[in-house]
Amino acid sequence: MQTGRLLRLAVALSISFVILYSVYLGWPQIPSRFFSSTKPSPGPTNPPERPAWDDASALGDSWHGDPKNRLPNAQTSHYNIPDKVWHSAKTDNITDDQRGWIDSWKTMNPSCRQELLDDPTSEEFVRSHFQELRPDIIEVYEQIPIPILRADLLRYLIVLAEGGIWSDLDVTCEKPLAEWVPEEYKGEKISMVVGIEWDFDWRGPERQVASQFCNWVFMAEPWSRHLMMVVNAVVDKLKQIASSEGIPIGGITLDMLPVDVVDVTGPKIMTIDILKSLAEMLGRPVDDRDFAHTKTPKLVGDVLILPGAAFAAQNNGFPQDQGDVFVSHHYEGSWKEADAAAKERKKQQQEQQQKQQEEQQTPA
Repeated sequence: MQTGRLLRLAVALSISFVILYSVYLGWPQIPSRFFSSTKPSPGPTNPPERPAWDDASALGDSWHGDPKNRLPNAQTSHYNIPDKVWHSAKTDNITDDQRGWIDSWKTMNPSCRQELLDDPTSEEFVRSHFQELRPDIIEVYEQIPIPILRADLLRYLIVLAEGGIWSDLDVTCEKPLAEWVPEEYKGEKISMVVGIEWDFDWRGPERQVASQFCNWVFMAEPWSRHLMMVVNAVVDKLKQIASSEGIPIGGITLDMLPVDVVDVTGPKIMTIDILKSLAEMLGRPVDDRDFAHTKTPKLVGDVLILPGAAFAAQNNGFPQDQGDVFVSHHYEGSWKEADAAAKERKKQQQEQQQKQQEEQQTPA
């Protein structure tokens, strides 16, 4: 009798546990006031087997083509881009201003997940996602000695690996994410959303793209072919600089950069390689003519390009005919001072070398 009673109790407890666990799995994640991870979040649940890295189109299509991964996102209102905002900082001890700015994302998007990675958890994230796929990326990332170069590469790697929305710490969200994609495009395939930082006319054939996308905010689906090309370009550029100087990547200084930071890891190289990727996808050149001076969001291939007012209203003179401001950038980046100092040192070195050459050429 006692044994039967215990058996019935055990069965009842087991059934209760299964029911509670099922409810827990379906319960939406409730964001806290501030997200500071102690370890990187895991990758997507049951992700598809990844094709080879260089098969960009297959890698992208394998993710969003799998029905079990097409879960509606309340905030982005698009199937492919996860409702998650990513930030990074050296430590989780951020300023009150930064805390207020990143909290704006939760205020505007209450059900959106958020994660802040500090230096140790960033390294763990990169290792966990790229160890088997591209160990050379880990080697380059961990050697980069200049914080802004490292921060630029990190944002591309985070969004490439898990998808979602990237935001610098000094960016305020002004409009809900659900309003970023216009109604006419919500049924379209969108793998990436970018905003124009500098809006210029086409310079002509064989000339570098004049315009530039922001990299302080952007969003993409996991394993976007376009971000993949950006990552490849950044890694190759850093390897080239180190090789030309005859040093390891860990020895690179700002003075060694042949061009501006934005061209090495920042928004310019990001813009150039997104357009290169689109050109490969569409089988035609893609340049400023596809989006310059656009007043409304424009879909080029599977990349939604927002007008200058959306992400960079200040840079573009606060235009009144380009729709709403989606984010405000507070331009807190400290790297600009170091970059300006490096440029000044390089300028002085060049002037000194020119002076020495002139003196050598002058007859005694």
